[in-house]
Amino acid sequence: MMVASFTAKRIAWAALALLLAGCETLDGPGMGMGQTDPRLANSNSAQFFSKSGWQACAGGAVVGVLACQLANPDKKGECMAAAAVVGCGAGMGANYYLDQRRSQYANAEQRLDVAIADVRKDNRELQDLSRTARTVIADDRQSIAMIQRDIAAKRVQRAHAQQRLAKVDANLGFLRDKLANARTRQQEWRKVAAAERGSASAARIDTLNAEINSMQRQISSLEAEIDQLYRQRSAIRLG
Repeated sequence: MMVASFTAKRIAWAALALLLAGCETLDGPGMGMGQTDPRLANSNSAQFFSKSGWQACAGGAVVGVLACQLANPDKKGECMAAAAVVGCGAGMGANYYLDQRRSQYANAEQRLDVAIADVRKDNRELQDLSRTARTVIADDRQSIAMIQRDIAAKRVQRAHAQQRLAKVDANLGFLRDKLANARTRQQEWRKVAAAERGSASAARIDTLNAEINSMQRQISSLEAEIDQLYRQRSAIRLG
C-alpha cells in the first residue's frame, strides 16, 4: 500500500514539475514564434501539440493538482496523480500514463476503454489543427504564387517579398514542430497499446490500434501538405 502511495506521489510531483515547466515554455509572441500566423499561434489545438507535450493539459491539470493540496492528506498523492493524467493522455509519456491508469483501473477492459477515449481526443485535436493549418497553407500558397508572378513580371519589391516569405517560413517551422510532437504522442500511444496487448480483449486492442492508425494517417496527410508548401517556398529565389 505504501509502495502504491509512493508511486502515485512520484508521478504527481513529476507531473506537476513538468506541467509548470510547460507553462513557462509556451510559445508566444517574442518567444520563438516570430511572425507565425495568429490563426496557428492562437490555436488551442496547436498548443495541445506543444513542444513539452504538457501545455495542452497544463491549465486544467495544474488547477486540479493544486486543488488536491486541500484534499484529504492521506489521498493527496493519488489525487494529484489523477489530476495530472486527465487531459494529458500519452503526452505525459506512456510509462506514466500506464502507471496511473493501472492505479485507477485494475480491470484491463476499463483501462482500454479510457485509452481509446483519450486517443480519440488526440485525434479531434489533430483534426482541428489540420483544419487550421490547411487554411493557412492555402493562403501561403497564394502569397507564394503572387511573388512568383511579380518576379516573372519583374516588378517584385524585394523587401516586401522577403517579409511575406518570412511569414511563410515561420508558419512552416511552427507546423513542423507541432507535427513532430503529434508524431511523438502517436508513438507513445503505440507503446501503450503494446503494453496492454494480451491483457484485454482483442476487440478493444484492435479499436485502440485503429484510433492510433487514424492519428498516423492524419499526421502523414498534414506532413504531405507541409512538404508541398516547403517545396513551393524553396523554389523562390530573390537573388
